[in-house]
Amino acid sequence: MLKRILFIFCLLLQTTNASELVKKKFEWGAGLLNLYGNHYRGSDQGRLWTFPLPYFNYSSDRIEVDPSFIRGIIFHNEWFSFKLSLMAGPNAESKKNRARAGMPSLDYTLEVGPMMVFYLWKSDNKEFALNFEWPFREVMATDFSYLKHVGLFTVPYLNLKHEGTPATWNWRSELSVSPMFADQKYHEYFYGVDKQFVLPNRPSYHARGGYSGLQTTVFFNKRIGNLIIIPVVRWDYLNGATFMNSPLVKIKNYLLAGLGTFWLFD
Repeated sequence: MLKRILFIFCLLLQTTNASELVKKKFEWGAGLLNLYGNHYRGSDQGRLWTFPLPYFNYSSDRIEVDPSFIRGIIFHNEWFSFKLSLMAGPNAESKKNRARAGMPSLDYTLEVGPMMVFYLWKSDNKEFALNFEWPFREVMATDFSYLKHVGLFTVPYLNLKHEGTPATWNWRSELSVSPMFADQKYHEYFYGVDKQFVLPNRPSYHARGGYSGLQTTVFFNKRIGNLIIIPVVRWDYLNGATFMNSPLVKIKNYLLAGLGTFWLFD
């Protein structure tokens, strides 16, 4: 599937016409992304991840790229867009997690798939907008030496956007709320316990697909000269998720907070 997705992105780049060349925008730079959160959703332990990253911001009628996503726009009109999206997730080392001690570590994840965007409302002054965005992604795990399929994940969310204004010191922001759903293979990757990993306080467990919790995310973005500042906070509430009986689930809340700082090169 990854090869098919990359092939479609190449087609999108090749089909840019002359009118789109005027609308293209490209910025690049480098910086740091710091994330602090629980090892995984349901873990009662946390850690800090620090990633030195390049910064790319590219937009045209067909491609959108920034540090939080990559999207290829296949179809677009005033009320609907159909896009391709990619997302990445952090890893968790089992040797540093009490609940997963002796089990395989959780690798970094790459999520790839289509996304539908419905433009529901926009204020007269263009300051606020409300969208319904529905990505459906194939999830793959990697330690950078291999890539394996670990399931399907979807998070249909309402997204309230606010453009930066002098009243908010030119901070742009987004607030999204969504239920999450995943298939059995995805939940099994994170929450399953095979017989060889059973301990007195860790019984065997096999997960089911279905409801995966409620997600709330707040995202900010501000540019000061060549400096880009991107704070983000995500909170998931897992009560009612199909994997709540897993011995690997210790708490019902998941918090991920991050700060990206990037310097643009002229």
